Amino acid sequence: MILVSILGDFHSSILPISYEFKEKMHKHIIVYDDSGHDVRESWRILRGQNDFMKAYSTHSKDKYEVLSIQVQEDSYESINECFERIKEMTSNPKDIYLNATDGLSSIAVLLSSKFLSLGSKVIAYDKYANTYNLHHSTGINKYNIQHNMDIESHLMLKGYKLITVTDKSVLEQRKDVILKLSEDLHRFKTFSTLRQNQSVENIEGYEDYKSLLKSIGKLDNQVFVQGTVFEEYIYHLIVDNLDFDDVWMGVRIEFQENLENEFDILMIKNNHLHTIECKLVSGLQGEHYVYKTELIMEYLDDDGKAMILSIGGDNERTTKSGNKKVQFSLGDKARAHYGHIAIHQSKLFDQEKFLDEVREWFL
Repeated sequence: MILVSILGDFHSSILPISYEFKEKMHKHIIVYDDSGHDVRESWRILRGQNDFMKAYSTHSKDKYEVLSIQVQEDSYESINECFERIKEMTSNPKDIYLNATDGLSSIAVLLSSKFLSLGSKVIAYDKYANTYNLHHSTGINKYNIQHNMDIESHLMLKGYKLITVTDKSVLEQRKDVILKLSEDLHRFKTFSTLRQNQSVENIEGYEDYKSLLKSIGKLDNQVFVQGTVFEEYIYHLIVDNLDFDDVWMGVRIEFQENLENEFDILMIKNNHLHTIECKLVSGLQGEHYVYKTELIMEYLDDDGKAMILSIGGDNERTTKSGNKKVQFSLGDKARAHYGHIAIHQSKLFDQEKFLDEVREWFL
């Protein structure tokens, strides 16, 4: 099988389809326009395909060749030359599958017409239903995706570099401790706030928390107390109660040189990668987190969603000096909704309400 993927403005179809057919294809050809933007994007996608193939093809039969063809979108001759080059790669045109889902119109229309006339097939992926239609010269067949990507595969195929991720076995080992620390989040938040300005030895009481943290070697780890405990608690809630294909916690990713970002929680379902930002705080600058999350989602996944989880304080409060503080203004909430970002903000944490919202928003 030869898979031909046309690079367009979105890559949400190239990744799931190439992953679906990874064990069947012996060539994957990326067709892209000669514009500067598409050339740069093609390098990243090609790098990701090569990295994925090297990492996951453990048997010679699983290996496939990654190729690329540059075309001029406005030139019939250039697109036709591309067609001829691909046709020469096989003695049986029925082995060619053209993924034209997100491709530039001129390239997709012309190549689809030419390949269908030879008995080849054209793929149209539905990113919302996670299905694809297989077009041939006499009809259409619809198929469900059988092999959904895990998080590592998604990142690799996007051409990103994984720097760190919390080991799932470590998370499981200290799960009981995390759940005990999180039984009363309001009380634990008070403890973590005290920890911000003084050492553990100077904090009176909270002997149960001190004993639990000591048992996992985190008694003197301020970052763990003030952030990681809550993040791991949310991780376990999601893993234990919701049906995602894969969930990661404590992730750092390099999108490109000198551009990295940390993620509290990553979740993938039906080839869509999502994230949750976890904050156990009295207040935060909501506008900053909405803008930040909106920006990083452009890198993470064209079709992914996000959630900002802020627990521990009222959305609106008045300071001792009489000033009004707002975590998320109406404008922040409107911008978040537009950017596919949910905001879950509350002074007290309602586990079931949170899970219901995650289920409704992401699944």
